[in-house]
Amino acid sequence: MTANSRQPPEALTPYRAAPAIAAGLVFVVLIAFLIRHTELVKGQYVSTGVPPLPAFGVLIALSLARPLLIRFAPRFAPSRQQILLIYAMMTVSVVLSGLYHVRGFLPELVALQYWGRPGSPLAQHLAGFAAYLPSWYAPHDPEAIRRYYEGGLDKSIPWQAWLVPLACWSLFFVAMFLGVFSMVTLVQRQWIRDEKLSFPLLTLPLAITSDDWSAYGNLRSRRTLFLIGFGIAAVFNGINILHTFQPAVPSLGFELGLGGLFPNRPWTPMQSVRLYFMIETIGLGYFVPLDFSFSVWFFYLFNRAFAVVGTAAGIDEPGFPFTQEQCAGGYLAVALFLVWGLRRTLGVSLRGAFRQGPRDAEAVRERLAWIGLIATGVFILGFCWTADLSLWLAVPFFGVLAMFTLVYARIRAETGVPFQFIYPYGLPKELVLNTLSVPQAVASSGAGSFVMFSSFSWLSNHHHTMEQAAYQLDNVKLTQEARIPYKTLFIALLLAFIVGLFAAYWAHLGAYYAQGSNLIPSAGGIGEYRETQARQDYMLMASQLASPPHRNLSRLLAVFGGACFAGALALVRQVWVGSPFHPLGFLVATASGDTSTSWFPMLMAWMAKATILRLGGLPLYRRGMPFFLGLAIGHFLIGGLLWPCITLFLTKEAANAYHLLFGE
Repeated sequence: MTANSRQPPEALTPYRAAPAIAAGLVFVVLIAFLIRHTELVKGQYVSTGVPPLPAFGVLIALSLARPLLIRFAPRFAPSRQQILLIYAMMTVSVVLSGLYHVRGFLPELVALQYWGRPGSPLAQHLAGFAAYLPSWYAPHDPEAIRRYYEGGLDKSIPWQAWLVPLACWSLFFVAMFLGVFSMVTLVQRQWIRDEKLSFPLLTLPLAITSDDWSAYGNLRSRRTLFLIGFGIAAVFNGINILHTFQPAVPSLGFELGLGGLFPNRPWTPMQSVRLYFMIETIGLGYFVPLDFSFSVWFFYLFNRAFAVVGTAAGIDEPGFPFTQEQCAGGYLAVALFLVWGLRRTLGVSLRGAFRQGPRDAEAVRERLAWIGLIATGVFILGFCWTADLSLWLAVPFFGVLAMFTLVYARIRAETGVPFQFIYPYGLPKELVLNTLSVPQAVASSGAGSFVMFSSFSWLSNHHHTMEQAAYQLDNVKLTQEARIPYKTLFIALLLAFIVGLFAAYWAHLGAYYAQGSNLIPSAGGIGEYRETQARQDYMLMASQLASPPHRNLSRLLAVFGGACFAGALALVRQVWVGSPFHPLGFLVATASGDTSTSWFPMLMAWMAKATILRLGGLPLYRRGMPFFLGLAIGHFLIGGLLWPCITLFLTKEAANAYHLLFGE
């Protein structure tokens, strides 16, 4: 580093923060428009990735423009602090317009009305259930619902049908945002200041915005290594892109299945093993702790071996060995360990926040966080009660969701793993139902409450609160590095969230009413994927009401087993400091079930990092950082940003010949 770069920057003043926040809000709206055009009109995904690709694109663009502006228009040149603040705003807002937030939420409000209407092929299953949705909770205008799915000559959005439901749900979303930010505020003192978690994912924005981010190796060697890494990513993507234009050119592809190698019992569980060539994950995985990356691939293969042994022993129960249930149990166990580890910090915070007399800025901040957390809980339960969702279902559901959110944020902070689906998909809701049993849930809450519970399935299927917590915690650490005041960060993130939320409403409703949710390019004429998921949620609900299933003891046993195993791993790490087995690695390894996108790139990153550390120790590891940053940045730029832009001018068949989803 240079002498100047070692000096901490001055804190970002409100005068300097205001234009950055304003620019960030403009980017939020522009990106929502971009996502509408590329994903909902053209069917090419650009909002995926960890970090989100549009946020990465804004970061790169501002960082490249900065030296030019300093030279030719210094008045308009953004500082590093301003760029990082804009980037922070992008991470919490871009995802709202992406695949799993508003896009997963809206179908839950309309699926019952559309598929339960007279003449629908599903009417015999879903007719009448829409009556349980309150008028303020979801739109009920039949024509507005039909046009949402089928489009029409009048492509305008019928705001009169949506205004009240979206207003009520916006309060819910903002409350969730404030609750998550309050939780982040309460844990960040211990996780950031006391435990000094490394936040490996932040290496990317900090390196990109730094004038001289590494003191290891001379400038020429760093540039050479970076360009080599970038070049490898360019060649990988270039060959695959060339294949789409010239099919005779061999393609490296994006994944490789191994199912054909295991055609016979008892090896059939190995058919789900696939190798995903996720270049950006290998690059960012270099910065992931070694014990974690080892644990991800080791526990995934261990799980597959366990399934093979079970098959050989004659266990043929569908779903065995219930991998995601194991992960759910592990999540609950790790959450309890985290809360236990936070007990002293939270106790001191609670006493200091509400004691009489003068309080410092941190105590005031934590007092507001405690108030925000309690108020959020009261509001959410009040929202559920007003919607006739029984608190017997709402309390355990949101309790489990809060535990999952805490662990998800910890995984991101401690390991920096660049994946979104690092939680067991759909398990928060299913875990509650299987524990209580459907007959008991219906008997104690009523059929109407059970219908309302199903309408919250999108929170269980997708990761709205979890992703918000992860990015908010990342941003707290990021802005501490850049000396951005906490209050400034909160205001910027809240404004970005609110503007991003309404921009996401407009982007999705505008596209659906212009084309029809069933007919947008990504739907393939059979319904958009998130809409299909909502329909399946309600069909499952109808089936469970018609014939209530009893507890699945095998799945509950898997939850218990996963909790015990993860708890044992956590205890072992407390007594064996050098243990290579990380409980968070077990969670990521089992989160996606039998097929995992994470294990192979984590294996590659682990092998590279372990070899470099063995050969040259920490100095050689630090010298190798530019190469792996080049891999990640090159793949993000070419495969994530450049290629989707090119596909806008290609046929759908050519575009889909090489279709990447980042962070999956």
